[in-house]
Amino acid sequence: MWSCTPPLPDILLSRSLSALGLRFSSQRADPSLHRIVETLLDHLNFSSAVGDVSQPKWEPFVFEDANDDFHFHFLSFPLAGRATDHPILELIPQSSLSSAKVKHVLVPSQPLASEDERIYTPQFSPSAFFRSIDEFYSGREDTDQHKNSNSWRIGEALIYGEVVSSTQTMFDKNPSFLRALPSPIVSLATVQLAGRGRGGNAWLSPAGCLQMSLKIRVGLRGSSSVPGSTILPSNLVFIQYLYALAIIDACHVLNPTSEWAHRVRLKWPNDIYGLFPSQNSPTSNSKSTPELRKIGGILVNTSFGGSVVDVVIGSGLNILNAPPIASLAQLASTPAPELSVERVAAAVLTSFERIWSSFLQNEEQGFHPFMDQYLRSWLHSDQLVTLTSRTPHRSVRIVGITPDHGLLRTVPMGGGEFIDLQPDGNSFDMMKGLISMKKG
Repeated sequence: MWSCTPPLPDILLSRSLSALGLRFSSQRADPSLHRIVETLLDHLNFSSAVGDVSQPKWEPFVFEDANDDFHFHFLSFPLAGRATDHPILELIPQSSLSSAKVKHVLVPSQPLASEDERIYTPQFSPSAFFRSIDEFYSGREDTDQHKNSNSWRIGEALIYGEVVSSTQTMFDKNPSFLRALPSPIVSLATVQLAGRGRGGNAWLSPAGCLQMSLKIRVGLRGSSSVPGSTILPSNLVFIQYLYALAIIDACHVLNPTSEWAHRVRLKWPNDIYGLFPSQNSPTSNSKSTPELRKIGGILVNTSFGGSVVDVVIGSGLNILNAPPIASLAQLASTPAPELSVERVAAAVLTSFERIWSSFLQNEEQGFHPFMDQYLRSWLHSDQLVTLTSRTPHRSVRIVGITPDHGLLRTVPMGGGEFIDLQPDGNSFDMMKGLISMKKG
């Protein structure tokens, strides 16, 4: 289900189709995006849209790629003749349901009404998500600027699937689709069947967990042909840290009194942990050491093409899960109505846009402007660990992150030169106090 705040479906569709190699005049006297879409469909030899200009009908089309074939359908809701528990299935040819390669993308002609959401997207409310997006963006200086342009902000365009293989795979294993899609765009699912973690690990994705992938595009510094903001390739490593900060920031936006938000912490390089009351604590007032439990993680993939890079930021965050799965809801001592998948997703995405924009505006400073905030939220200041990747093993103390290349900085016990560790080459077993070379 492809949803977005109006009139973004038209903008997204026109840009996606133009990425297929079609040409159209950008100097049209009539700026109607509907007419642009109809012209693009003409170039594809599809039937032109018919009906009211404000609610056009487009013919389905197929976008074939390496891992998946995306079948686009244009629908008007509500649908008539419902005969199944999940009526959307009636729109999909039965012969294609047996093919894992085929992905059906349903594009509503207009946002679903609340009663339609309960029927067609019962596990997720796009309208609640977009209301939260608007809420968290409200009051920002650039709000009016975006309203008066054909651009959109992070979170304002969404592909939602109730059950998918992996939101990350849908983007980064389909290079042509990834490159053709306009940016920014979010893929979000209620359940993943093959969720991915760092280093080839699997990420379990039951209902109650927020799993989404965000695609952004940015120009590479040094290319004169790229309009807008650019980034040094060496600074791409900081995206995982910036997104982790966005999750921390989102928790404080959702919980301004910090009743539970202060218990959300960062584990280097890309994990989210919660500080839970000790299971062995005899009373809730015990001063025993909190129990660290993982509640989320981040995975970043990059795809370079000419003078730009497409970045896919995947994240999983346990929100409403019940024990034994640790989640944000369990960090709160009382029920937290602010915690829903829709609101947390909106808070994370809007926080990341603010952080990402600030980073790009001061990109030559690297991670310097964010260092203090990051170190306040992480778990490792002055932590003593053993480097098993060295022979003999070395005992070191963690002192921070290098602001130029995002390496974990350690200093040997007893003195000596810094030992800096790459996030992609090492595995951190925090519970055992060991940093080892990542396998595979």
